[in-house]
Amino acid sequence: MTRSQKEKRFLGLSVKRWLWLLVLLPGIPFIAASLFIVVYSNIPWPIGEDVRMTRISNDINELIILIHGKGDNPSSWAEGFAAELEKNILTSQQQAVTVDWGQYSNDLFRSTLNGRRIGHDIGSKLVRNNKLQRLHLIGHSAGSFVVYGICEIVRKKRAEVFIQTSYLDPVSIYGGIDWGYGTRNFGSCANISDAYIDRDDGVPGSNAPLDYPHTFDVTALKNGASFNGSPHVWPIEYYRRAVLQQRLPYWNPTRKVLSDFPPASATELKHFSL
Repeated sequence: MTRSQKEKRFLGLSVKRWLWLLVLLPGIPFIAASLFIVVYSNIPWPIGEDVRMTRISNDINELIILIHGKGDNPSSWAEGFAAELEKNILTSQQQAVTVDWGQYSNDLFRSTLNGRRIGHDIGSKLVRNNKLQRLHLIGHSAGSFVVYGICEIVRKKRAEVFIQTSYLDPVSIYGGIDWGYGTRNFGSCANISDAYIDRDDGVPGSNAPLDYPHTFDVTALKNGASFNGSPHVWPIEYYRRAVLQQRLPYWNPTRKVLSDFPPASATELKHFSL
């Protein structure tokens, strides 16, 4: 092989190497960042189970659990709504309780992983209650993962318990990278499930129908409801008002309601006086 041929071969190999470097180098920071997010998101923190839930009465057979979302606490809406339910809606065989998982809900990436883990722990305790016949889990934002975790365990260990899950503007991203996890899975373990979204909200999963529940789009009702909060909070307020006015289709839904608003479909609500 002549010197000229060697130089051409070397130059050709060098060009190929440089082309590979030009392709790979820009992707290295993205890959490194993605790996960091995955590892960071999947390390439970804070460690422990410092989660507080209202004490459950011994003589009830149906439990309604209200679960706040990311960076929140029960006092913002869940405690007040629970008191209103107890006073105006529930029977002596029903009880509304709240879950305070606030210190585990603050981190954007870890909150959903923590929520599902906490849900599994709560579910494992609930299945010991042999009187429990019905369970209605209502969660907002990242609290939807607590709902999902409870549902998974109760369905697995006490299949006879009737479970309803209600998702209020749910966050869908799980583990920092799976942006559609909640959309694909929420409602899958429940007997019936309903969801409420506001399309003006930019939170992933909070502005699109879910695969299993019947999803109610309540965006159009916001302007005429004298509501001044954010789109992410509006589904909570809509749900609360509709339940207390006994106008929510999926509160103790009849067969006709389930037929009119079937699972795995969506309805845009435009004319509903609140």
